[in-house]
Amino acid sequence: MFRIFPGLLILATCFGGGFAVAASSSPLRFVALGDMPYRTTDKPVFLQLITEINQLNPAFTLFVGDTKNGSAPCSNAYLKSIWKAFNCFEKPLIYTPGDNEWTDCHRPSAGSFDPEERLQFIRQLYFSGDLSQGKNPIRVIRQADINQQYREFVENAYWIEKNTLLVTVHVVGSNNNFANPTEYSKRNRANLAWLDFVFQTAQDRAIDHIVIAMQADLFYSAEQATSPESGLRDTIARLNQLLSQWNKPALVIHGDSHQLIIDQPFKHPGTQQVIKRAYRLQVMGDEQIEAIEITIDGSKNSPFSFRPLTVRR
Repeated sequence: MFRIFPGLLILATCFGGGFAVAASSSPLRFVALGDMPYRTTDKPVFLQLITEINQLNPAFTLFVGDTKNGSAPCSNAYLKSIWKAFNCFEKPLIYTPGDNEWTDCHRPSAGSFDPEERLQFIRQLYFSGDLSQGKNPIRVIRQADINQQYREFVENAYWIEKNTLLVTVHVVGSNNNFANPTEYSKRNRANLAWLDFVFQTAQDRAIDHIVIAMQADLFYSAEQATSPESGLRDTIARLNQLLSQWNKPALVIHGDSHQLIIDQPFKHPGTQQVIKRAYRLQVMGDEQIEAIEITIDGSKNSPFSFRPLTVRR
């Protein structure tokens, strides 16, 4: 089974500094976080967390959406400030959008923006090329590069590290923008096609592990898996199908609900038995400005281990 390590408290000093690069045969170690900074007073703590992540020297960091709270202004200036913060990471920072950055921007408190216009701005700001964010970015393969039918979905990406295939897929809270049927339908089709493609790629390349990152909490309520009004139902069903067929270690990472959870909620279609080699990690966020260090050790039968990273205030 998975292991959860005690929280790690580290005193931050400054950005920068380096460690020796691990040998290729060593485990893969990276960090996941999301849903922050939600308040102006959180920004210094968020920057301190970035400093501490830099000191850990992970292979990369995943940010699983929501760079602000749902009522804060969705201005260009704010989104650019987060882009700058992401480029304070010494190692690659791979980002997948959340609902607070675009679907909720129609709210008067958020600036009464057109959500689809905000999404286009985010795509131009964060996904204009084939590189991640961070001071030392990596190249990723985007869905737009694979299939011209989905050329606008530049935020969906994959890359491979130490025989682990890592994937971002643009599935968000606020019911995945189901209230806008035109936008939702296009993105939902693209997301399902992307999941099919990356699992087939993993099979073809004899990959050992899959890690999937998204923003939405797929398990906030049981109705999300069954209701015809659920914008997450198709994603849940497709992941259950693909993870059941994959039958190798897999990890789905998301944010959205701001509480650390590590469990096994995916079910075999038909039997509804737990898919025993498929896990999900829900990261902290909001008032918990924390991250999770994840290690994948392919030499072990249970390859995933997790360690919370807590900022000392």
